Amino acid sequence: MEKALEIGFKAAKEGGKILLEYFNKIHIEESHEKNRNDFVSLADLKSEERIKDILTSFDPDIDFLGEEGGGNIKKEIYWVVDPLDGTKNFLHGFPFFSISIALIKSGEPVLGIIYEPIRDDMFYAMKGKGAYQNGEKLYIQPPEDRRLSLIATGFPFKKKDKLSPYLEVFKEVFLSFSGIRRAGSAALDLAYTAKNTFAGFFEFGLSIWDIAAGSLMVKEAGGVVTDSNGTHNYLKTGNIVAGESEVVQSLLKIIQEKWKD
Repeated sequence: MEKALEIGFKAAKEGGKILLEYFNKIHIEESHEKNRNDFVSLADLKSEERIKDILTSFDPDIDFLGEEGGGNIKKEIYWVVDPLDGTKNFLHGFPFFSISIALIKSGEPVLGIIYEPIRDDMFYAMKGKGAYQNGEKLYIQPPEDRRLSLIATGFPFKKKDKLSPYLEVFKEVFLSFSGIRRAGSAALDLAYTAKNTFAGFFEFGLSIWDIAAGSLMVKEAGGVVTDSNGTHNYLKTGNIVAGESEVVQSLLKIIQEKWKD
């Protein structure tokens, strides 16, 4: 696992170099919309290509699933990669984006890496061995006063028909906590939840490459991760609630009253 982590670091760094080369040089007009409101650029494609080359050279018998190139998953162990989480931020010059790499075994993340190229921040976790940021161990702590906690979220941009119930959830969360932040990279939202910057995070309609690495990170930092029903199908449903256990329970109560999937 340590060797897999090392190769994951290398892949994330190399992908990050490509993103920095393209940052502020390509814009949204130079991308294309693969799905409604879901964009891909040359930077995404080049980053994934480089990451895939490095990861598959480590062990060709480990399958690969990338956001842009997909993959044919036949084995119980595979890499899952988002080469640029926060593409729209990237294309508009907003410096909040990341690379997310996870190793999945028997349907469960066992290694996760989230790299933020702008700050050269490396978040990572291994199952049973904790979560870290640049070598410093991360811990999720219960908030002294939940009302002063900060919550992260993401808008359901792939499910705009769900905007009304989402806004009902947003309103109740907004009134129950100190504030809400929506920065535009679910992977980084989860990393900063593991860091205890955010007491909790929720979003709906995500993909496995958005949340596989970060969900492991939150759990290894001592937090809880569920789907919107309070079960553990978030990698399949893409609906995720994560953070400190009592905060997650508070979020779930609101979500289950307002959000019907």
